[in-house]
Amino acid sequence: MRTIVAVAFALALSGECAAAQQSITFRGSGGIPLAGTLTLPTSVRPDAGFPAVLLIQGSGPTDRDGNQRPAIVTDLEQQVAELLAAEGVASLRYDKRGMHENRPTLPKNRDEWPAFFSWSAFLQDADSALRFLAEQPKIDRQRIGIFGHSEGGLIALALEASEGPRAKAVVIASTAARPLDQLIHEQLARQLEGASASQRDALLAVDLTIQRRIRSNGTVPQDVPGALTALYRADTAPFLKAVFELDPVALAMRTVSPILAIYGGADVQVSATRDAPLMASALAGRNDGSKSIVVPNVSHNLKSVTKAGDPGFAGPLYETVKRELVTWLRSAL
Repeated sequence: MRTIVAVAFALALSGECAAAQQSITFRGSGGIPLAGTLTLPTSVRPDAGFPAVLLIQGSGPTDRDGNQRPAIVTDLEQQVAELLAAEGVASLRYDKRGMHENRPTLPKNRDEWPAFFSWSAFLQDADSALRFLAEQPKIDRQRIGIFGHSEGGLIALALEASEGPRAKAVVIASTAARPLDQLIHEQLARQLEGASASQRDALLAVDLTIQRRIRSNGTVPQDVPGALTALYRADTAPFLKAVFELDPVALAMRTVSPILAIYGGADVQVSATRDAPLMASALAGRNDGSKSIVVPNVSHNLKSVTKAGDPGFAGPLYETVKRELVTWLRSAL
């Protein structure tokens, strides 16, 4: 049963607007409790309730706010929530299963991790979050959208394509248009640019062999090189197999709801020159307001990049990103 287990309001100022942030818990796939934050505008509520957006963070152990502390602090989802609240739009963001506030639910037996962290479980968690958001008394259930960052955008597309129109509008930010295995291989090649040609070619060949094994049977070899162990673990192989099989462009074309795709021109993880045009082509010709944009000098986390080597983690959302997001959502929701 999806119930609110904590009523802890705090004021989070965004410009001249205050947002009421409420700690909540809902039940995800398999009945797993998932902790999150429901952000409500403090402006006068419309008779039908506030429009709302579900915020889904990117890959890895990223928390509901968009951080992997202490190494990576972006506050991306928190900043988006505050931006939306200033516009009279509510939002829900949550910690992933088994992570952060949900860590007590992580299975102690590591053999259970592949099933616990399956791709289908993450999709069902997002679906449960959407249902929970729609059930809230101050929300207009007819005006709910999704904002997915990076892998979160892939979750949004997969959910919409497989389950039918679950949201009225979908925003995908820094989401690859190519399958994940291609993206991983490209990122690895970039990281190996300083290695010798023989070392680079050998490791890239091994990478392709491992990827073929994962696509074939959802397992990794026992002799994965140390340089690749962070990418390919036995307990994540089934998850990777499921994601490798996804074509983001095909998912976008099957998604009925209008889509806004945002790419950063300075993104070093998802390519503005290779991914953005593919997504733009997928959305071309639709008459529902769907579009793909590239914002120059913007990082994977939608922040300003001012010089070479700047990861673009810190600071506020880039102004152009804020303007495009708000303007599009006003129309779409």
